[in-house]
Amino acid sequence: MTLKQGKFGMTPWLLFSCSVISMGAIFWGYDIGILSTIYVSPGFQNALDNPSSGDKGLITAIFYAGQFIGFAFFAGPTNNRFGRRWAGFIGVVVLCIGAVFQTAANHLAMMVVGRIIAGLGTGVVSTSVPLYLSEVAPAQHRGLYVAGNQVGIVFGISMAFWVGYGYSFWDYGNGINLEWRLSVAMQYVPALLFLAGVPLLPESPRWLLEHDRTEDAAVALSKLRGASSIADIQVELDEIHANILWHKKNSITSVKVFITEKALWSRLWRAWALSFLQQMSGAAGIRYYLPTNFIAAGTSESLSLLASGIDGTVQVACTVAAMFFIDKLGRRHSLGIGAIIMAFCLMINGALQLAYPNQSNSSANYCNIFFIFLFTVGYSMGFGPCAWIYSSEIFPANCRSKGLGLSASGASLGAIIVGQVWPIAVANIGPRVYFIFMSFNVFSAILVYACYPETKRKTLEELDSHFGKLNVHSENEATPKQMLDEGAEHFEDSKSKA
Repeated sequence: MTLKQGKFGMTPWLLFSCSVISMGAIFWGYDIGILSTIYVSPGFQNALDNPSSGDKGLITAIFYAGQFIGFAFFAGPTNNRFGRRWAGFIGVVVLCIGAVFQTAANHLAMMVVGRIIAGLGTGVVSTSVPLYLSEVAPAQHRGLYVAGNQVGIVFGISMAFWVGYGYSFWDYGNGINLEWRLSVAMQYVPALLFLAGVPLLPESPRWLLEHDRTEDAAVALSKLRGASSIADIQVELDEIHANILWHKKNSITSVKVFITEKALWSRLWRAWALSFLQQMSGAAGIRYYLPTNFIAAGTSESLSLLASGIDGTVQVACTVAAMFFIDKLGRRHSLGIGAIIMAFCLMINGALQLAYPNQSNSSANYCNIFFIFLFTVGYSMGFGPCAWIYSSEIFPANCRSKGLGLSASGASLGAIIVGQVWPIAVANIGPRVYFIFMSFNVFSAILVYACYPETKRKTLEELDSHFGKLNVHSENEATPKQMLDEGAEHFEDSKSKA
């Protein structure tokens, strides 16, 4: 076998494909980062007539209402019909339309409409990206490649923080009213790069096989694996094809099956809970209101924007580092240790701000800022990347996109709650809000170690039996193993016809 793979199974086409598709995650991160910077912009406050904390909560949370609709109703059908690449393309186009409304907003209603549309597009692209990554990655390094989704998100956050910080210096003349609008519009730069790059990528071989495009699947997998001939990837292709054939004969068309079928329910509740707890960890509140949180910790407005930019950069570095140990440490330990770190950091922030109110102790202020940075480390190694990795890899082929869409709706629900509650809770109970989210992280650590099986270094086909055997087929039907020979024979027939 002459596969031209480097370390981590890396080939030029695999690296290029994963890099381009991961850019689709930038827009969710950019939305988080840029919104937090424009909340402290005088021009934004003037344009929207000094929005209250409730208005800001609405602007934050309504995005996730649109995203919830995208996850639950559009992500699965779009990914199934058009493929992972073009689903991402469509999602980014919709997101860009929403960005137009936000950039031009001169009242609350227009901003809300733009946020809903952007959320809808994000719901589609934020499922297509991890689906594509999980389906093209080699099994032993899947965690590394799917973590590219989270790298895209945190890169978007960092980019937005630095853009917001840079534009904050244009605080004179027209800049007062334009700087926040230009900050929002800057997301079109990665959008255009993504839209230009996606058509060049090979489609997911698994999606191609699902749609009986056997020859295209063989070409795509050969390109991704750096194979010099189809024969070099025959074993992997046959395993995928046998699994696809079995699932096509036992197709799942109703969402109801995710509840009634025990093996699917065991996947769904775990993936949904991870997505929900990812947001309830407090990460959504800290990210969306990061400059405000830094101000509460004792910094000036300008310094808070700078600190937010540094925090975003730290998050990128930590997530990139996490990519290289998630497959060694495993999903469970990454999630559990990350949750414990986040819980500890939130406890310290809440306790110090209660002990020294109104930033009365400079040492306590510095300590608060440090633990906000350390919280970022815990999130970046755990729930940030691993919630997406776990959810994208555990569902069987015949319902992977639908399952991911349903489970990701948990992230939308959690973000709606946190986005709406955080500013109101801070206004009413102050730093005690940190203890609420600390308790969610303690619960998360216990839940992960008690209920989540490890999935590292298993192929997507092996994971089909890891969460219980599906019972949606008749007893006389062949199993995936029995269909392996049928898959190979079908592939040979397709080659001869081509």
